[in-house]
Amino acid sequence: MSQRFLIVRLGAIGDIVVTTTLLHGLRATWPNAHIGWLIDARLSGMLDGLEGLDRIHRWDRPAWSQALGKGRIVKFSRAVAALRAELRSERYTTVLDAQGLLKSSALALLSGADRRWVLRPRECTALLAHHAVPHRERVLPGDEYRDLLRALGASHADAARMDLPVRAEHDASAQDLLLRHGVHGPFVALCPFTTRPQKHWFDERWSELTRSLHHTGLRCVILGGPTDRAHASSIAADSARGTVSLAGDARLEISAAVLARASVTIGVDTGLTHWSMAHGVPTVALMGSALPYTQALNGSAVLREPMSCSPCDRRPTCAGRFDCMRSLTVARVMEATLKLMDGATRP
Repeated sequence: MSQRFLIVRLGAIGDIVVTTTLLHGLRATWPNAHIGWLIDARLSGMLDGLEGLDRIHRWDRPAWSQALGKGRIVKFSRAVAALRAELRSERYTTVLDAQGLLKSSALALLSGADRRWVLRPRECTALLAHHAVPHRERVLPGDEYRDLLRALGASHADAARMDLPVRAEHDASAQDLLLRHGVHGPFVALCPFTTRPQKHWFDERWSELTRSLHHTGLRCVILGGPTDRAHASSIAADSARGTVSLAGDARLEISAAVLARASVTIGVDTGLTHWSMAHGVPTVALMGSALPYTQALNGSAVLREPMSCSPCDRRPTCAGRFDCMRSLTVARVMEATLKLMDGATRP
């Protein structure tokens, strides 16, 4: 019987990008395997048309939460049964819980697969799987997925890399968006926004950075989601002349296509920063309270200041000073950016 894999990685944006390492490692080792992916429906557009992926299963989390919250048990039960039937129709033999949370492991159980693997188990999820791959320090993006591939016996584990290419229609939309905002030549993409305040750099430093880049002849394009629109406009208003904010002006896949056209990207620990790196764009990743990896791929760089309290992840101890991010001065970021651009082969 041929291999039939189900990847369970529901979110978030950056994690999905890095999880493509697992997909490509599976496809390289088992070229004839059937590979599916269970993902939060709100992010499923990221995977549309992805080479090597045979089936996308969409989990409608808001609908499930709403049904539970309103006590509509029958509606909730029907939704669970529908997803269970959909997953079991594919006859998956191996399910790979790449998230390691209770919600992902519970959804993995619906597949009925004979073998269930969980990566970096948390919330007692090791009890819901047959095999667990423990946490270890990650050096390069995707190291944890290469660990899982090795545990599966994948012969191409070491060479597996994250890759989420731009679709032609998204590239065309990105080009049109840039032209409508008067961006015709080389530009630097800025990704300042993320979910936790301790991972943010400081607004005044972003603005100062645009002025330093402007002196080198480069203009800046700020990217983000709809909820970042006002914040991005505030940064742009205090930035160098010609700085453009596209935050909230395009859906996620088109923002990623804009990144692929950048000369260089500078960003915090956020999904678009990881996506830029996956595109092969020289990327300066500003890391502090979180440290998903310590070294970068594809001619990129991780910029951080080692501290005894860092990474603190979700439990900062600096009373809101965010010392690790404060240590990343504009001069340091500029130096790293210019060094990457000097060594880049991209136009």
